[in-house]
Amino acid sequence: MSWELIPDGGTPGGPRRRFPWGVPLAVGIVTVVIGLSLLIWPFFAASRILALLIGVAFIGNGIAAIVGSRARGLATPAAILFIVLGVIAIAFPELTVSVLVGFVAATMLFVGVVWLAIAIRMRAAMHWAFVALPAVLVALGLVAFVWPSLALVIAAFVAGLVTTLVGGSLIWAAVALRRRSA
Repeated sequence: MSWELIPDGGTPGGPRRRFPWGVPLAVGIVTVVIGLSLLIWPFFAASRILALLIGVAFIGNGIAAIVGSRARGLATPAAILFIVLGVIAIAFPELTVSVLVGFVAATMLFVGVVWLAIAIRMRAAMHWAFVALPAVLVALGLVAFVWPSLALVIAAFVAGLVTTLVGGSLIWAAVALRRRSA
């Protein structure tokens, strides 16, 4: 038995294998539904989806640490903490999202201020972009701190638009594969 990453067209003179066009079609439909939910209900969908993703990541890391840890020490208590944090993240999505938005806002402020300080120190070689980009980053960080729900809605709307376009392209590709194989 041989495993292939990219299936060939079959053996010469033999039957030609067709790509399963239903897989990208199903993934595309699910992706479009998620994208549209982010566009229609940006705050609700974003908070639920983000909390679920963060919670599952915490739980998965906790389980992996328990299963894969040979030296027990602090690995097991840390793994249990990850699992508990994952359950809390899924159970309280609004809290999870507010903590995440606060963390992202603080990170944007920190990176923007440090970048701006470096740009100011390089006065001789300063280009307007070295000041404008960190200033925008600081402004976005401040907006995210002052209006976290607005920051989440904007991020969810942009993510929904991109996700819907990606899902649509998957559906288009699946239909093109179906036509080609027919």
